[in-house]
Amino acid sequence: MAPGCRLVVAALLAVLLAVTPALAHVPLFARDGSSPGSAFVIENPTRSWVVYDELSNGPDARYYRFRMEEGERIYATLQVPRAGGFVPGMVLAGPGIGSSGTVPPYVEVPEGAGAIAVPGSLPKQPDYEPFTPSKLYRLARIDMAAPAAGDYTLAVYTSGKGGNYALALGFVESYTLGEWIRVPVDVVAIHRHEGQPLLLIFAPMIAVLAIGAGLLLRRRRALSPFALFGAAAGLLYIGSGGMTLMQMAIAAVGTDPGGALLLTLVFALIPVLLGVWALLVAFRKHVGAGERIAMVALGVLGLVTWAGLVIGPLLAFIAGILPARRRAPP
Repeated sequence: MAPGCRLVVAALLAVLLAVTPALAHVPLFARDGSSPGSAFVIENPTRSWVVYDELSNGPDARYYRFRMEEGERIYATLQVPRAGGFVPGMVLAGPGIGSSGTVPPYVEVPEGAGAIAVPGSLPKQPDYEPFTPSKLYRLARIDMAAPAAGDYTLAVYTSGKGGNYALALGFVESYTLGEWIRVPVDVVAIHRHEGQPLLLIFAPMIAVLAIGAGLLLRRRRALSPFALFGAAAGLLYIGSGGMTLMQMAIAAVGTDPGGALLLTLVFALIPVLLGVWALLVAFRKHVGAGERIAMVALGVLGLVTWAGLVIGPLLAFIAGILPARRRAPP
């Protein structure tokens, strides 16, 4: 890759690493939670989480439990991926809470706890979320200091139509290494939660791999294992960038993304540029230590920037240790 292109990649990487911690919520996919006794437990509730869950046609409720110390900030927002008849609300119950609002009769409140009911209200226009990317309708919010130390229960409820929703809880943005690497897989699950079919989600990746496979098959006898695995990694990188671009287009419709659209473009362009770089390295005539180091570095960068759906970086790592001898064409 030309020095100028490397500077562009470095600049985009710097932007991504600078802004991502301020935008990212760690996704959780809830299990059970059909009653306060089986509530889904959220550890470290001040950390920024997004719980993806669903409600059946009402009356129905899902429960989440977390422990707070006195004075700690309780911050929760409820959102849905599309407009329609499904507009759930929230009830927060816990020690020291002064009751307000009307708690639906089918929502269970722990004995001795006060409760705050916050009904959902559908906004006129959805927000654009650049990280996934996706569009979301913010229905309700709770932002208060915990009045006392103890266990708190948050219920999401509907009295009518059911559907999928996302509950964002906490405000401290942070990722573990495993959570960071798993982001591409989680993003696919999030789009599935939004109701998108797998074929649509992977359509750009399928198109890139199909075109790339056709071109590679024409010269397969002249390719070394290093070139094959490196090229496959590059195609996966480009395909993942295409997936982000398609989701950006879907999410931008009906929203006012503004400058957030540029941020998504950064998320999409980095995998594409890394993929082009991987292809250039894979097809070099002479492969030495420099090329192998470059391929391993591309694997690391792919994991850091979520390029190639985890598989691409793994192929880049493997390519770095494979033979580079080309088979002579017949």
